[in-house]
Amino acid sequence: MVKGAYGIDGPYLLHVGTLEPRKNLSSLLRAYASLRRSGAIDHKLVLAGDRGWGYEPLLGLAEELGVVGDALFLGRVPAAHLPALYNDAELLVYPTLYEGFGLPALEAMACGLPVIASNTSSLPEVLGEAGLFVDATDERTLAEAIVRVLDDADLSARMRSLGLERARLFSWERCGRETLAVYEDALRR
Repeated sequence: MVKGAYGIDGPYLLHVGTLEPRKNLSSLLRAYASLRRSGAIDHKLVLAGDRGWGYEPLLGLAEELGVVGDALFLGRVPAAHLPALYNDAELLVYPTLYEGFGLPALEAMACGLPVIASNTSSLPEVLGEAGLFVDATDERTLAEAIVRVLDDADLSARMRSLGLERARLFSWERCGRETLAVYEDALRR
């Protein structure tokens, strides 16, 4: 069991991505800490991803907020372990400030995992109606969105269903066909 291999016990929120400032993980840690302090959730926060530039302050922030042991920094996770992490999580929280595409959000949807994401960059286009979007710089709104998805079974089920549908729109086969069509159109011109 992958979850046990990483020392994850009980329910958890997931973030997948390199630990770096553009991922806005300081806001996620603050929102998470406020939820833990208030007793609104008892979930762990699992952060799976390489340590990128500027990651050091995150570790200090986790300590300052008193969530060391509840916020688990897994480091790089083998691709073969990601589906199990997505499938066992309660939701993916992806409050990035900038994203070129947002592959973790797409992977989460393909596993039927609800996604809370920032309303910036490519994420609204990738997630469509399947995601719940927030101003990721507003930690209170982020915390409220987390509780909303966890507490509302109908919303969570709807997000899971829409996410699975949405993920089917993205495939390498489709990408290849559309790329080929662009080249063929360019050659005709």
